[in-house]
Amino acid sequence: MVLSRLGEGATAAVDLRGVAFSEAERVIFRAGPLTAAAFRFASGVDAVRLSNGPDEVVVLPFQGQHVWSARLGGRDVGMKSAFDVPRPTQKFFETYGGYFQHAGITAIGAPGPTERREQHGELPNAPYRDAAVLFGEDASGRYIAVTGRYNHTVAFATNYEAVPILKLYEGRPRIAIGITVTNLKSTPLAVHYLGHLNWRAREGGRLVGTLHETAEGMRVRQEIPPHIEPGPGYVEWIAELARDPGLAGTLTSDKIFAPEVVFSFDPLTDDEGLSHFMQVHPDGTADYTSFAPKDTGAGVRWICRTGDQEAVGMAFPVRSPGEPARVNGRPVTHAPLGKGERFATEIVAAVFTPAEAEAMGRHIEAVKRQRA
Repeated sequence: MVLSRLGEGATAAVDLRGVAFSEAERVIFRAGPLTAAAFRFASGVDAVRLSNGPDEVVVLPFQGQHVWSARLGGRDVGMKSAFDVPRPTQKFFETYGGYFQHAGITAIGAPGPTERREQHGELPNAPYRDAAVLFGEDASGRYIAVTGRYNHTVAFATNYEAVPILKLYEGRPRIAIGITVTNLKSTPLAVHYLGHLNWRAREGGRLVGTLHETAEGMRVRQEIPPHIEPGPGYVEWIAELARDPGLAGTLTSDKIFAPEVVFSFDPLTDDEGLSHFMQVHPDGTADYTSFAPKDTGAGVRWICRTGDQEAVGMAFPVRSPGEPARVNGRPVTHAPLGKGERFATEIVAAVFTPAEAEAMGRHIEAVKRQRA
């Protein structure tokens, strides 16, 4: 498993199957400021802490390659939740509140009345048998990474391999989260995917991105799924957002984001095919997300501010067969994967200085004008 990844810019690897995890954290790899340390949470879940010095991420290599927490640009950027440590389970809501989870591949979203599956499918807390730490260099610089391999096989139904990778780069608060899914079955595989990237919602945070905040381009979910219970004023607030989604563009405590508000939107891209999104803080710094929607299609924005949970998913890349998707105003469809065919995508997450945020804000506005 490790050797199969060394051709993609990696020059060194540590096979995590041979690492003795314990509650005493210890460094298992070091290359200058880039380090990887292995430890076990008191709950029994194994973890790897990647660091470039000031920045760090904690990944659960054998449980979904779930990114449990992240500290970038001098602050904790992951969502607030009721869980202080991850729990050893495959049940979505019983270990909830990490910074990032892959979702899919056979389904995403809430299960329907007749479905017997977990929220967001099998990937979020999938049991990985193979996992490794990698060190290498790509076009964005030197990195340290966690990768793994998960095979999902159900007789007569599904057989695919998922290989995620998370890279933390040297010298800047930036990570790249990718995944490659290969269909191993003779029959086609319809891929459902969602990259669940949960930033900490900040009071006064301003959401900007390459999308048109109109009722047509940014559609609020008006159906209420079974896992949430709306409070007073929620239904009326959703009706307002259906008319003017821009009302949710600034995160202030007078707005109802409990239990959650969900939008689907049509991404716009720059000339490089990338979509860009920020939560701009009152101090001018920003949380940043970028991806190429040609790989997926639609986007989802998720806001949750309950007191127990504080999260903003500025933009989740989403691929969902049967759901309409438009990029730059044009329909996007994806055929099922034939045997041996692959689906791949990557999400970039970073924290920007005020100057970087201003520059990206200008770029976003230019894209919106170009795609008007």
